[in-house]
Amino acid sequence: MKLNQLIGDRYRIIRPIGEGGMANVYRAFDVILQRDVTVKILRFDLRDKDVVRKRFENEIAATAELSHPNIVQIYDFGDEDDDQYLVSEFVDGMDLKHYIQEEFPISFSKVIDIMEQILAGVAEAHEHGIVHRDLKPQNVLIARDGEVKITDFGIAQVETSLGLTQTNSAIGSVHYMSPEQIKGKSATVRSDIYALGIILYEMLAGHVPFDGETPVAVAVKHTQEQIPSVREIDARIPQALENVIIRATAKEPMQRYLSATEMGNDLRTALSPARLNESRLVLPGEELVEAVTKVLPLHEVQELTKSPVKAAEQDNDEALRKTDSKAKKSKKKLDPKAKKKRRRRIILASLAALAVILGTLWAVGAMSPKRVTISNLNGQTEAAAKKTLQQDGLTVGKVTKTASNVAVDSVVRTNPGANKVVDRGSKVDLVISSGPKKERFGDYVNERYSAVASQLKAKGYTVHKKEVASDEYPTGYIVSQNIQAEKQVVPGDTTVTFTVSTGETKITVPDFNNRSQDYVAGWANENGVVVNYTDTNSNSVPDGQVVNQSIAAGRTITKNQVLYVTISRGSGNQDNSSSSSQASSSSSSSSSSSSSSSSSSAANS
Repeated sequence: MKLNQLIGDRYRIIRPIGEGGMANVYRAFDVILQRDVTVKILRFDLRDKDVVRKRFENEIAATAELSHPNIVQIYDFGDEDDDQYLVSEFVDGMDLKHYIQEEFPISFSKVIDIMEQILAGVAEAHEHGIVHRDLKPQNVLIARDGEVKITDFGIAQVETSLGLTQTNSAIGSVHYMSPEQIKGKSATVRSDIYALGIILYEMLAGHVPFDGETPVAVAVKHTQEQIPSVREIDARIPQALENVIIRATAKEPMQRYLSATEMGNDLRTALSPARLNESRLVLPGEELVEAVTKVLPLHEVQELTKSPVKAAEQDNDEALRKTDSKAKKSKKKLDPKAKKKRRRRIILASLAALAVILGTLWAVGAMSPKRVTISNLNGQTEAAAKKTLQQDGLTVGKVTKTASNVAVDSVVRTNPGANKVVDRGSKVDLVISSGPKKERFGDYVNERYSAVASQLKAKGYTVHKKEVASDEYPTGYIVSQNIQAEKQVVPGDTTVTFTVSTGETKITVPDFNNRSQDYVAGWANENGVVVNYTDTNSNSVPDGQVVNQSIAAGRTITKNQVLYVTISRGSGNQDNSSSSSQASSSSSSSSSSSSSSSSSSAANS
């Protein structure tokens, strides 16, 4: 495909982006809607192969109906000289594979932000009955503003349209392929979940969990070996975050997350304080470490729980039971006088039993030392708590301090605790508040504001936002913070203001009509804007002056956009058509040079 070639009468090829297994990819410009696009053209050597053509058509069928901010949007498709092409939105950035290589180690909050966006896009596809089947970092694009886009649905299984699913065949990239796909079974939603778990592992570890000299060796590991612990690579990774990987990559599909949405909900809380001490997830079928618990024999339990009062109550119950049993047996034989005697015996037996109970209680009280219930001292000042202990007949034990939200120099807790019964004269330890706990604030520059703000607000911080244009930081990312990273602060008492990027500086485009090409070039060099020049013959505009421009005067442009300007080469005639063509060619070459100069200027600035 040649540069500046027009595809479908509207898509002008700017430059190649890359080559795929079945297509070449170009950056192009839609001359009708005035926007950059991506054009994917089926490779010339594969266009006669039915399987490849079906796969290409399958990508169109799979994504044409999807409209989601985290899925690359399909704009158009068609044939150009028997070459199939697909037009989609242009994502200015890099794929996740390169992002991991360049940015590793990636902050946990950034990892979660990227994964949440991927999961949102996958969930949308699944809701439309589409299983991607080839999720991998190479098929995830990250724009300069941090927005994540899923692409390449070329081997997706579309339940309602073209499908390439075959039994006893494995389709996808082996490093991210689920065990059931490797075994030739049909891919499902849970197969995509497995791939997402591997992607999460790679973002945290910097590499895939399984590798080998051959694809077969890697495939065998996926089917037979447990995913290595990512926390053995980096112990700072929260257990809750590793647990997401463990569940997503379970060998048994039914043990994985039910959906991408469920996985996203679990991932979203992985850094929350409530999950700080979470245990490692153990799935059914894994070896469990059994806890050894001593079970006491029944007679030992009875001995430990037996007391004089209990024994007296049991004796009384036994006496009443026997008396009542005898009465029932002779009920029909008793006359009225006998009945009165029976009732009298029951009453006397009950009174005797009650006397035994009361006597036992008196004996226990007489033999036991005086007991005292510890008052609830929480919140009292240290001086007041000591005075209360003395009044209760107790003594003050150790006094220690700890960080707490309880008022300074007030009691946080006692040991033994409130309402515990102890011997008179026992020592009671006091734990006194030294004030709220402080923590290192941290460095959040170049992280996504929305994720950081949510995390800090959950801890009690008050978060403010100030916006500023930035050529260095993507839209929505933090440029600076008004609190130093190493400062020790109390979350609930701290207000932080983040300066957040609104994206690249917007440059207002002037009216270039009837201006010279040198004037345009000077403006482009001054503002770091790339200009692409084309020539045309014109009877109304003098040679060397601007005929039209792709972005209207008064609108804004960024340094990453390309401005297309058409320059007049005067009126042409048949006598000098050859020289005009030559001049146009020379001018076009000069324009390319000017454009390169502008690009260089933009890069240097």
